[in-house]
Amino acid sequence: MTKVSLTRCDSYSNAELKDVIYESLENIGFDPSTFKNKRIAVKPNMLMPAKNEKAIMTHPEFFRAVVQIIKENKGKPFLIESPAVHSLARAIKKSGYAEIVESENLEVADPSTTKTLHFEEAQRYKHIEISSAYFDADMIVCLPKFKSHGITYMTGAVKLLFGGIYGPGKSKMHFRLPDHKDFSQFLLDLYGAFVHGFDPPKPILHIMDAIVVQEGEGPGPAGKPRTMNAVLAGKNGIAVDYVATKVAGLDIKKAPTISEGFKRGYGVTSKDEIEVVGDTIESLALSDFIPATGSSIMSNMFIWPLTTPMVKNLVVERPSPDPKKCTLCYQCMKICPAEAIGPAKKNGLTPEYDSKKCIRCYCCLEICPEAAVQKIRGRLQWVLELMF
Repeated sequence: MTKVSLTRCDSYSNAELKDVIYESLENIGFDPSTFKNKRIAVKPNMLMPAKNEKAIMTHPEFFRAVVQIIKENKGKPFLIESPAVHSLARAIKKSGYAEIVESENLEVADPSTTKTLHFEEAQRYKHIEISSAYFDADMIVCLPKFKSHGITYMTGAVKLLFGGIYGPGKSKMHFRLPDHKDFSQFLLDLYGAFVHGFDPPKPILHIMDAIVVQEGEGPGPAGKPRTMNAVLAGKNGIAVDYVATKVAGLDIKKAPTISEGFKRGYGVTSKDEIEVVGDTIESLALSDFIPATGSSIMSNMFIWPLTTPMVKNLVVERPSPDPKKCTLCYQCMKICPAEAIGPAKKNGLTPEYDSKKCIRCYCCLEICPEAAVQKIRGRLQWVLELMF
């Protein structure tokens, strides 16, 4: 059985966090003395600079508590992350992490230097470029933030490792894999590589920040914060994601990194092999969690072969900037892997979106700091909704 700790936590106070995290580690049978003399890569979710109350990133106090626990047990933690568009230095400075890095005298790895991680058992991507600092670590501690997601339905432990790819490489993968199910399969190849690709294998620990999570049009500024009051921990990312998704009351079948992850044999093959320790799912379960609309059958394109631009524009949601919110910062244009976004026309209030080029990855919606990008329904989308 694979153990997942589920523990109630009502705040981001340092004392409560450390008590809960220590309890969580005990629940899954992890001895903190394992950290001793180990070089520990600590990987939070730092999608972009954002205020803590937006629940976009792993809360900095959550990160601080884990770093302190590692140091208390004679480990040597260092921060590793690669935001999608912004530099890591800017994300640290603007997000509340800077004070922690300074006060804890914490090393910050350079994510731009990469190295190839090989995993011959991957279904498709057997060689993936990741930040080379992972190779220098003795152990990896992942700190995912539970959020809804317009591409993968939810994001947690498995999706967090996408941050192991240096920033510009993320857009390239979205362009190569516009079908959202294929993209999820890539994430599972990547997860498998992290678990089995290092020689010797590196222990990976997942400690999830699910105290304040995100629902709606996550995982960026368009999502809405939602209290879940939970900390999860486990040695298997798929199992941790399964338990968190059940607490949120979401449909496991719509989360391909979980449903397809069970089929991969990465340590857990079904819900029956997962033991929840600590609090019960029922005691913390939410009844009205709002998923992202991108999880719909139309935008994920799981069934209908919407291959032509004309048909796609009629029946699939497309991203569109709101002129009342847009500040023309052009973060959307920088991240767009299909180069479907251009500068605003003369006197224009928003960037120009070419819906024919758009691959519906929704990276622009995810990264927009003003939450100015919204999804516009296709004119004939209601027809498919009646059919399915």
